[in-house]
Amino acid sequence: MSHRASLLGRGYQDNHLDSPRVRFRRALLLCLMTVIVPGSGHIAVGRRAVGWFAVTMWVAALGGGGYLLWKYRTDRAEVLGWFTDTDVLLLARGAIVAVAVLWVILFLDAWRLASPYRLNFMRAALITVLNLAIIGGVAGSTAYASQLIKVSRDTVKTVFKATKTSEPLKGRYNILLLGSDARADRTGVRPDSMTVASIDADTGKVVLISLPRNLQNVPFSKGSPMQQLYPNGFNCGAECLLNAVYVTAESRPDLFPNSQSPGLEATIDAVQGVTNLRINYYVMVNLNGFKGLVNAVGGVTMNVKTRIAMFGHEDAWKNTYIEPGEQKLDGQQALWYARSRVGSDDYDRMGRQKCLMAAMADQLSPQTVLLNATKIAQSGKELLSTNIPAKELGQFADLALKSRGQKIRTVSVVPPEFDTVTPDFPLIQAAIQKAIDKSESTVKATKKPKDTSGRPANQTDDLKSVC
Repeated sequence: MSHRASLLGRGYQDNHLDSPRVRFRRALLLCLMTVIVPGSGHIAVGRRAVGWFAVTMWVAALGGGGYLLWKYRTDRAEVLGWFTDTDVLLLARGAIVAVAVLWVILFLDAWRLASPYRLNFMRAALITVLNLAIIGGVAGSTAYASQLIKVSRDTVKTVFKATKTSEPLKGRYNILLLGSDARADRTGVRPDSMTVASIDADTGKVVLISLPRNLQNVPFSKGSPMQQLYPNGFNCGAECLLNAVYVTAESRPDLFPNSQSPGLEATIDAVQGVTNLRINYYVMVNLNGFKGLVNAVGGVTMNVKTRIAMFGHEDAWKNTYIEPGEQKLDGQQALWYARSRVGSDDYDRMGRQKCLMAAMADQLSPQTVLLNATKIAQSGKELLSTNIPAKELGQFADLALKSRGQKIRTVSVVPPEFDTVTPDFPLIQAAIQKAIDKSESTVKATKKPKDTSGRPANQTDDLKSVC
């Protein structure tokens, strides 16, 4: 072959390797490599210093993540705790923003290296749009993640600001759930809903113990300042109901000189006296704020057994109901489902409240929480007040996941099983202990006759089956 032919052949190869089609494919490959392994595309086109720096950082991040995953693979509570640790959240927010900025810089440089000005208009436009779409996706995802972390961190700092921890007693955490119904037409706070969630610290098995607001003659736990006033129990007449303990104690701050809420402490003392369980923590739920939580997760699906009035005795003209059947309730409907007493009574309402709690726990999957995390976090500020410290949230999140799918046992201090006017407290405490013992055993629950009212949820070995 002549020297001239050799030169022509080499020129053909160079032109082929630098043809518009090849340049376009090279630009697409460069973009793809930057997405999959940041920096690998830069290495391929000779930008080795930048490329190897990015690849090293990427491999280090993956290696660090893999190491943490391996090290804490059996300690889910610790990992969940990171998501509620304000220092970790702040560090994560900064890291996410830094990584996103560096990644965007790599994409811009990859676009420059793709030499779009050497492509025809359509191909250059496609490469540019593709890179802008990737950059927009990274920027948008980063902004969302940063905002989510900020809201979550603010919620943890606002709601879970307590620092004192409480160890489980006899292997169980006992958490008092209070439904607060503070309204303009009421003096002080009168908890309308009082439930102790007794949780096995190892398995997450739950026993719900509900106390009616109209329980009389309640004793106070040993050492309570309220024993000085009521050594024989809260027996000052028909108005001295369990939910009146709060208001009564608020008027006697001298009995609780170092307390920010004498009414709350006295209520806890009363609940401990009734149940013979030491309360580790409390959670005060604002019933009106509860609507925001239900709306934040897109509603809650309930099997409504009977017609539920969405009005009180004073506004019966509204004539609005939740009809029977399986349906998704919004926040307003869920609130009325939990608190309506027209056409029913306190005890029916207590049963419905347990069913609602069980449904929320069952339907709040990790995916639901993740997709609605910002709304949930924002509603949490209005919904909750608690003395659960932030450092315990990982532990309780782990127990919540363990409890999913397990049977929930219930005990309610309601007629006909128990008299609420002259209660037999040793009998009540024995029933509570029996339910806890059954929860911790492997004995199968016995089925009870079907009942369409809300009351079967008050006394059951399997809450889900009667709801």
